[in-house]
Amino acid sequence: MITTKYERNLIKCTIIGFLYIISLEFCRYILQIPFSLLYSLLVLFIFIQPVGSYFLIDYISKKIEGPKKEYQINDYLTLKLENKVTTIYVDGEQFIQCKFLLLNIPTDKVRDFDDIESIDEAAERLNHGLEFQNNIKIKIPPETEFWAHCSNLQVWAEYNYNPSLLHSNLAYPLLEAITDAGDPIAKEVFKQEIKIRFESFNFSTQQYLIENGYLNYFNKEERNELSKLILDENVWMNCGYNYLNANKNNKALESFLHARNINPINLNALLGIAQIYVRTKEYDRALQIYNEILEYYPENKEALNGKYSMLQQIKDKS
Repeated sequence: MITTKYERNLIKCTIIGFLYIISLEFCRYILQIPFSLLYSLLVLFIFIQPVGSYFLIDYISKKIEGPKKEYQINDYLTLKLENKVTTIYVDGEQFIQCKFLLLNIPTDKVRDFDDIESIDEAAERLNHGLEFQNNIKIKIPPETEFWAHCSNLQVWAEYNYNPSLLHSNLAYPLLEAITDAGDPIAKEVFKQEIKIRFESFNFSTQQYLIENGYLNYFNKEERNELSKLILDENVWMNCGYNYLNANKNNKALESFLHARNINPINLNALLGIAQIYVRTKEYDRALQIYNEILEYYPENKEALNGKYSMLQQIKDKS
């Protein structure tokens, strides 16, 4: 099969050959050299020289690289051996090059990992023998390493992308990529992984997941359930102001409202809500929030100034 890159290089070499001939013809015209059989052979040689060189270089490079191998695990996941390096492809797009074999899953002992709760705990149990021996990295033939990667990911896929069967550095981002590619099984597993991280009640982790759009993998009802796991109003506050600085008003408003649900009199949440209404020119709503703030914090200067400004805006508007 001739690839687009192959065709481009062939066309390029052909053009170079024609340019050589044009240059030679120009010189023959200037020097008034008559046309002859010897000249014809010289023209033919000059034309085929760049094309022949390309084919020769291509042949030698393929011999050096060795044959390319490809192994398709399912509709979404494929591995290729390219330039002696195993590359993972997700839905036809290059995902990552595997620099060395991290883990070797013993296929006859997969069920030994059913009780593992942490993917890093699995990494401690799995065989690292192909990676290091006496602190010296072992040189594995590329083809052997390729088939080991294929075996590992085949087992991983057959066991419904069980995160405990791959190292976390690979399992989580690869699971996300396959989910984005449209695999329904991967999506359910990935959502469960996200939920587990919300249930850890680690506030920085929760904030990271919110700000990086991981809640978008859930429907509205599921998002509401996950929101109940966020007990620290500061998670929503940090997200709200980060969204506000990025001019993402709707997301900022949603975050501040979540913070307000946890603590109805959170001053910064109320000020954030008011600020968004000012930005969107919803002055009546902004005035309502400022009045609410002044009920709890009568001497708050920002609310006082905001109320005065909103009254002026409403007056000018009318």
